[in-house]
Amino acid sequence: MTPRMDNAARQDDPERELLRGLRVLLVEDDPVARCAAAGILSRHVGTLWEAADGDEGLQLFRRHQPDLVISDIVMPHRDGLSLAREIKAQSPATPIVIITSHSDSGALLDAIEIGIDRYVLKPLKASALLEAMATCARAARLESEHRLATTVFHASSEAIMITDAENRIVDVNPAFTRITGFSRGEVLGRNPRILQSGIQSEHFYREMWAAINQYGHWRGEIWNRRRNGELYPEWLAVDRVLSPEGAVLNYVAMWSDISERKEAEARIHYLAHYDALTDLPNRVLFNDRFTQALIHARRYDQSVALMFVDLDRFKVVNDTLGHRVGDELLKQVAERLRRCVREEDTVSRQGGDEFVVLLANLDMSADAAVVSDKILEALAEPMYFEGHELSVTCSIGIACYPSDGADPDTLMKNADLAMYRAKSVGRNNYQFFSPELEQGALTRLTLENAMRRALDRDEFELHYLPQVDNPSGRLLSLEALIRWQHPERGLLLPSQFIPLAEESGLVLPISLWVLRRVARQLADWRRQNLTLVPVAINLCEAQLRQPDFAEALGRILSEEGVEGRWIELEFTEGALMHDTERNLRVLSALKRLGVGITLDDFGVGYSNLNVLRRLPVDTLKIDRSLVTDVTRNEDDAVIVDAIISMAQSMNLKVVAEGVETADQAGFFKARACAEIQGHFFSKAIGAVEVAAMLGHAPTAASTSSPA
Repeated sequence: MTPRMDNAARQDDPERELLRGLRVLLVEDDPVARCAAAGILSRHVGTLWEAADGDEGLQLFRRHQPDLVISDIVMPHRDGLSLAREIKAQSPATPIVIITSHSDSGALLDAIEIGIDRYVLKPLKASALLEAMATCARAARLESEHRLATTVFHASSEAIMITDAENRIVDVNPAFTRITGFSRGEVLGRNPRILQSGIQSEHFYREMWAAINQYGHWRGEIWNRRRNGELYPEWLAVDRVLSPEGAVLNYVAMWSDISERKEAEARIHYLAHYDALTDLPNRVLFNDRFTQALIHARRYDQSVALMFVDLDRFKVVNDTLGHRVGDELLKQVAERLRRCVREEDTVSRQGGDEFVVLLANLDMSADAAVVSDKILEALAEPMYFEGHELSVTCSIGIACYPSDGADPDTLMKNADLAMYRAKSVGRNNYQFFSPELEQGALTRLTLENAMRRALDRDEFELHYLPQVDNPSGRLLSLEALIRWQHPERGLLLPSQFIPLAEESGLVLPISLWVLRRVARQLADWRRQNLTLVPVAINLCEAQLRQPDFAEALGRILSEEGVEGRWIELEFTEGALMHDTERNLRVLSALKRLGVGITLDDFGVGYSNLNVLRRLPVDTLKIDRSLVTDVTRNEDDAVIVDAIISMAQSMNLKVVAEGVETADQAGFFKARACAEIQGHFFSKAIGAVEVAAMLGHAPTAASTSSPA
């Protein structure tokens, strides 16, 4: 093959591809002529239908809707011109090529009037037929592309504006009118500057046109003006259209109104930086302003004060009057705090009833005391909402840069510590941070105050440890175990906070909280038609020293509608073995309520059996330290055997706590100690899991009626 043939083949390829995709209808009554034409066409087109006369041709056209029709003129029944009229009436865009041996000018004029695209004379030449078909196909394609472009232009949701080389508007689409408010007639021939908002500078437009002239296009965000004067943001694309010689023919601008997107972005930005309830800056924005204030203070040798403001007993308002009143109170507090500071200062809501105030550009730290006094005075004024008169106080902790810290984290921590000090000394006051607060007592003070707030904020929760029958796994009772969901330190176990609670006296309100929560939970399970089992609650000696403890428990049971038989109170040996006469009176009063009494951690103290005989105890719990090594340590095994034997002789129930392994469970099973608790059977679980267990598993109370 020669290079000339290669070039010719390459030149023919586009035309061949054009014909290969065609679906063609051939209508010819002469069988010989039809066969000859079909032979030519079948090698070049994609699909070919053949008809022997005009009527058959019309039927095939209606059935298949071909891309192109080739027809003889002279045919019986329906001639080619009649067929062409029918086809053009149904599908004006379908190209038609007429094959004729006539040179009758009248017939050709009729063909032109009908809209026939081409004609080819007989005798038929393949090159002439293919050329006529290709011309029709190209014209049809151009027409289709034009219709598509017109459809897109008019249907586009984006505004389209076309200008000439002098940047005069020559056409706009309907979306242009919808977005700008200008009709097509109002803008034709005018310069697009009629849309300018005045926000962008001349320099902006010079750079935009420089990019269009250099690169042929520009993309970006711009503000324009509607016909009614309203400004709006748009995303604009401008493209330059050149002639084959490189001369500018047109400029095409397309844009969409991005007002809604900008509003959504502004809303997202607001939600990311402001508290939705009070409109105060949130943590994110506050931290940024805090950092900038410290940078400015270092540069100009100034002070910055950080104030933690915590509302006192806000939870009482929330619980008594509801969250709507509580929210209104927070909004009014926020407004009063704003009025107490300068414009350059920042008041932020950190969450709940906690606020922080940032005082920037201070000459001296003592200025923070003046602001604190203003805040205390402002909040002391009564607030009114829906007929309620609300009074609120606050505790304020203050840390100052540079004396109390040089970075945000240190200052935040120290202001928080100072606020806890303000709480601990009586509330409704402010305290400056001092180095003493960083000592060990500070840690205890912080935890103590956090515990006080935990009660108000319902940060405590209960888990339940099942106590089961050793051989069968049947649920016998539950032990309520308190947990503290600390907002900063996470989930705390009793060993991490109960000792301090006992020292500070907080163990009393915490214990009452546990008692009420357990009673309420029992009542809830009963409402679910679940079969109840007793729930054990650990108490300490402090409860025994309370003369009205039994009376308080009785009120709780009565208010929650729960019988005492579903409550078991657990006391340690140490709590029950001292001040026997007092304990006897308290325990007897508790027994009259129907509750059970358990001696917890038995076997590691110095129990007085004579005292034990006098106390109304129902159950002994073998201490877990004995259970842990009972299968490996013979001494522990002997002690456990003695406890079981003694308990049986005193008609006391025995429970082994802390059973972790099958060997330990087997040890107690062999000694007829049928009640165990520990992770061998189950870890402590939540109330929902307990409900499932009560609803599906057999229990010791299965034959009893719920309270």
